[in-house]
Amino acid sequence: MGIDTLRLSGIRTTSITEKIHVIQGKNRSRSPFANAILILDKTHALMDAGCGLATIETIARQIGIDIVITSHSHPDHTAGVHLIQEISNPCIAVPQEHAQSISCADSLALRFVEKELAQLWKDYYLPVTGFRDFSPTETFAHGQEFSFGQTRFIALYTPGHLEDHYCLFEPDQKIVIGFDIDLSPFGPWYGNPESDIEQFKRSIAVVGSLPAEVYITSHSKPVKGSYIARRLNAYTKAFDERDETILKHMPGGDWLEIEKLVMESPIYEVDHSEPDRILKYGETQMVLKHLFGLAEKGLVSEHDGRFRKV
Repeated sequence: MGIDTLRLSGIRTTSITEKIHVIQGKNRSRSPFANAILILDKTHALMDAGCGLATIETIARQIGIDIVITSHSHPDHTAGVHLIQEISNPCIAVPQEHAQSISCADSLALRFVEKELAQLWKDYYLPVTGFRDFSPTETFAHGQEFSFGQTRFIALYTPGHLEDHYCLFEPDQKIVIGFDIDLSPFGPWYGNPESDIEQFKRSIAVVGSLPAEVYITSHSKPVKGSYIARRLNAYTKAFDERDETILKHMPGGDWLEIEKLVMESPIYEVDHSEPDRILKYGETQMVLKHLFGLAEKGLVSEHDGRFRKV
């Protein structure tokens, strides 16, 4: 049984090589779902498991998985791990950073939102993804090599999106799996308290320095050749563009509460009068990171939680 078995089951796939295949996530891989990467070599490996529980079950039962590698803690990348574990009990490799929380919904909630929103986050987000707690069997760190037979990948620590975010690089075939350095039209996402813009920029530079011929992401189609550098450059420019947008929303000399600025939604461009507290929280986190960054550059002043353009 191989990739054709999955295609006959109605699963959308893109074959990068004979052994490396992208499994398209539910909802066209948009959050709260993501692409998974399937390696069919001497060892069968699945990188991330957030493509939808029905797809995960088909892969686990028809193909069989020996090892699951999770790129980071967000449930749209880990939701199906528990199901694979129930079906075939493979090795489950997770990043060494935050290894104790990646598999536990209660711990994740306290990492990703403030305590008052933790229960709402679990009630709102987890049922959609299908996430349930699971049991990791090992951790990995920067520089670790995963060998599956003729195919191998090296783990690269790339924080910013989250503190435990990793990318993977296949040096022989020059394939990068960027996961949530995802080159999506929205741009980088850093809406959790631990997310960090400067770390994110450095991580993008790391993957941009690799001699990649194919770039695979979690939420968009694979990119090849010279388009990789162009897309990474456009993706990075979003940080500066958002700085400029936020400054435009700040009248000169007037002190603004963060609430007022967030309600104008300079990043998401949505109507926050609608009661989506989780979405609003994410935008608040991103706007605050920009404001503090602008303050360090001397473009914004901050006092008692209020901000004004210098």
